[in-house]
Amino acid sequence: MTMQAGFEALTDEAVEWDDTSQALADAAGTVAGLQLSAAQFSFVCFMTGVDDSYAQARQHVEDVLTAGARETGKLADALREVRRDFQSTDQQVVADVSSVWIPE
Repeated sequence: MTMQAGFEALTDEAVEWDDTSQALADAAGTVAGLQLSAAQFSFVCFMTGVDDSYAQARQHVEDVLTAGARETGKLADALREVRRDFQSTDQQVVADVSSVWIPE
């Protein structure tokens, strides 16, 4: 694998993590809209607290999806940073070698 192919692979992988992050963020937005009031449950919910349990579970799922979106976004950013670091180091090595190498 050439260095350029490696750089492209890092970029491609970052895009995959961006897509995952967006899918998780979209899912979190959908879950955020799934709120139900006590009136939307049966009258039994007042005795059992099922409406509170539902709200807590829904919030937990939303929180996990939001955290997943944030963390996968960070992974994508980290891969792009690795590419920038490798690419700048690679270019610096070429410049250093070129400055001292005398072709025969």
